[in-house]
Amino acid sequence: MAKNYAAAFNQASDSNSLEQRFFLKEEVTRGVFAPPVAGDFLFTLGGGSISASQALNSSSHRSGRHNNNTIKEKRVEEFSFSTYFNFDALAISGNAAIDTAVKALWRSALGRTTVGVSSEFIADPVVAPGTTFTLVEVGDTYSKQMIGGFIESFEIQLPGDGEAQASWTGAGGSVRLVGIGKSVTANAANAITLGLGEGLRFPVGSFVMVIEADGVTRSTDTPDGLPRRVTAVVGDVVTVDGAILTDSDGSVALTPVYLSYYEPSGASGIDSPQTGLVGDIISSDLPTGYCFRNLSISGNNNHERVNYCFGSDGLDAPFFVPAGRLDISVTAELNLSKALVGFYNKIVMNEPVDILAQLGPATGRRYEFELPRVIFQIPSIDVPETGSIPVSFEGMAYQTALDAGDEITVTVL
Repeated sequence: MAKNYAAAFNQASDSNSLEQRFFLKEEVTRGVFAPPVAGDFLFTLGGGSISASQALNSSSHRSGRHNNNTIKEKRVEEFSFSTYFNFDALAISGNAAIDTAVKALWRSALGRTTVGVSSEFIADPVVAPGTTFTLVEVGDTYSKQMIGGFIESFEIQLPGDGEAQASWTGAGGSVRLVGIGKSVTANAANAITLGLGEGLRFPVGSFVMVIEADGVTRSTDTPDGLPRRVTAVVGDVVTVDGAILTDSDGSVALTPVYLSYYEPSGASGIDSPQTGLVGDIISSDLPTGYCFRNLSISGNNNHERVNYCFGSDGLDAPFFVPAGRLDISVTAELNLSKALVGFYNKIVMNEPVDILAQLGPATGRRYEFELPRVIFQIPSIDVPETGSIPVSFEGMAYQTALDAGDEITVTVL
């Protein structure tokens, strides 16, 4: 059923968290809003958010015992969310089996994505990350619009007794919170007059669309994929860019128009989570089928945020510089056994080990996380009162040779 923005405008209750959804689209130019469409929808788990904050400190001016004014710090715009590993098992290839938004996430996280000889999707850190994306969080009565988004860190969790999932954390150039307003006037030129106090719901720089009186139909002034940008707000008169408005007249009796945050018409994504009930974790240093209790892979890009430009109150283009080392941390939890004794002693000798994690069937569609050279620290072995004896190995993944850039490779076959 199509979303009704008139109903959202008229609802008496507060916003409902269950209505939250995300759209993510790679930007052609860093920091230039890329209007998402239905296919840019991203399935996420609960608890994700886009956040924007700006600290206010008390001014250091002498003012006696009383605080007299404030000093602003730089704005901080960040996001975080978690996802399952979804793929379409019936797709013609691995590259076609995952969503466009997911491909953009891996490109931002690792730097390079390619299509293999068998049309598999491959992500690796051979080149440094160099893209940004527009991230839109949509609710029922609001939307948060972020430009210049990029991944700073990610974590892959492959537990033996839980659900495989990934978490993504990053920052962006700016975030605007946008709402819904109602117009009952004959809007002329590029100005839309809203109800009392509603102009504040549309900050300059936000992207909006006009909805007809039924609350569903989009005005021909703002078709799907072509929102308008708010260029000025004076009181409750909102001015937008683009051609002169021809289909935004709300003055006819009982046929108002609604100015709303931009949202794609519909949402389309792959909802087929691979949670780890089928899969394998393989190392040439352990026998086939050895039980991994848990494998965790964490990546940190250590990007330099461009938050030091004079005259800018937040991140400025190009928003980040990939000026830090990519750290890929690995934690593997296994049970102590006669086979693990040899594995443990190899760790003591500081020898690298290889790990290949397969999420999905070994001969069908699957995710693969390849770590060809992991060097673990020597772990402690603590014996519990009862049960098996888990040993947690923590270390870092390294490239196999200078400039190889192969410390991690993510493939969808």
